This record gives sequence, C-alpha cells and structure tokens, in this order.
Amino acid sequence: MIESRAKRIVSKILIYFILTIVIIFIGFPLVYAFGGSFKTINEFLVGGTKIFPDVFQWKNYTNAWKHANFARYTLNSISFSLFSVIGTVITTSMTGYVMSRFNFPGKKALTFTFIVMLFLIGAVTLYPIFLLCNKMRLLNSIWGMVIAEVATLQPFYSILIMGYCDGIPRQIDESARIDGASTFHIYTRIILPIIKPILATAAILSFRDSWNNYMMPLAFTIAQPKLRTLTVGVVLLKDQGDGVAAWNTMLAGTIMSILPILIVYLFFNRYFIEGITQGAIKE
Repeated sequence: MIESRAKRIVSKILIYFILTIVIIFIGFPLVYAFGGSFKTINEFLVGGTKIFPDVFQWKNYTNAWKHANFARYTLNSISFSLFSVIGTVITTSMTGYVMSRFNFPGKKALTFTFIVMLFLIGAVTLYPIFLLCNKMRLLNSIWGMVIAEVATLQPFYSILIMGYCDGIPRQIDESARIDGASTFHIYTRIILPIIKPILATAAILSFRDSWNNYMMPLAFTIAQPKLRTLTVGVVLLKDQGDGVAAWNTMLAGTIMSILPILIVYLFFNRYFIEGITQGAIKE
C-alpha cells in the first residue's frame, strides 16, 4: 500500500518534471521573440541574454505594419487559408470515407502513396507542383496557391479521416442502404454528422498549415508581390534595416502574424480536443 503510493508520487513528480522541461523548451523561444520585438536593433544584437528591454519600442510594431503591407497581406493570408480549409475539408472527408468504406483497384497503392508522402517535407514536392501549376497557368494567383495547398494536404487529412471512419460501425451504412439510401445520401446525411469532431480538427490544423506556409506562397507570387501572404511579408521585414538585418522589426511582425492562429485555437480548441480524443477512443 505504502509502496504503491510512493510509486504514484514518484511517477507524478517525474511527469511534472518532464512537462516543465517541455514547457520551458517550447515557451522560451516565444517569450524571447516577444521581448525581442520591443528592442532596438542594437539591444537585440548586443543585449546578451536580457529578454526584455529597459524601454519598450512600440514603433517596431508600427514599422512592421507599414513595411510589411500588413493590411493587404493579411487579407491575402485569410483568403488563402480559408479557401484552403474549405477545399481540404470537403475533399479529404470524401476521400477518407471512400478509402474506409470501399474496395477499389489501386486502393492499397493509394494508401501506400499517401503514407509515403507523409514523410516528405514540403520542399521536396514544391518543385514538381510548381512545374505542374505553371503548365496549367495557375501561378501568380490566389486560386493557384489554394489548389496546390489542398493537393499537398490530401495525404495527412485523408488518412486521418479514414482512420476515424474505420471506427464507425459499417452496420450503419448497411441499414441505410436497406432503407434505400444512396452512397451520397449516406455520406452527407449520416457520416458527415458523425465525423464532425475530426472535421473540426482537420479544419483547425489545415488553417494552421496554410497560414504558416512560406515556401509555396513565395514561389507562386514571385511575379505578383501584391499577392504575397503575411508569412512572406514578415520574413522580408528583416531587409528593412539600415545596413543590418532588422530582426526586431521582423519579430514584431511575427508576433502580430501569429495572433490569428492563436485566436482560432482559443475559440475552437474544444472542438480540436474533442476530435483528437474521440478519434483515439473510438472503437
């Protein structure tokens, strides 16, 4: 009794210790970036380990807003991210459902291809996607970026939704077919309401992926700077310094650019957690 209690106490201490280390590793870069966004460039370069400045330079944020064309680029990022989320959720929900419920020629090959693509970083697939979109005349447009983004997000979210659908009893589909329901009717009226939690998770994660995407918007908007997303604009802020990289201004822009992601997560984290937990315990 006493021994088991001691083991529980030791395990809790170990867990809290590990969590504390993880929080420090995750939180310190954010705190350092936040403090650095208020420094002068001299303080940032020679300030040592000091996190916050003596005098907060709020002008870094106004400079970032002005030089990064925040209003325009934010609108571009919102359009790009929202349309990518809509396209991703619609297509991957269909793909995941079909891969879960039906056997068709090439199913194993498709599943294997999706799994392999999960291990490929975006830079590997960017060039072939760029060439394909160039031949299809989709470059230098928001819609071209959206189509390319939806295509690159297919493997992960299709497999995620397929796994969730695998946990739904097939008897539900069979009962609906006996009552005369078509496949499309089963998908729209029965399956979609059941998989709402995982769709919410897919929407939140795909919004994050699209908002944070840097390489694709950069490559697709070389000839059309006005179509740049906020991520591209923020990175270019470091070139606004007089002879040195304006890291402080770029950090200010970075802090502002992560606010939409933070707001989305704060409002929808309940659905995100629900989708993850239900997917884990679903039989």
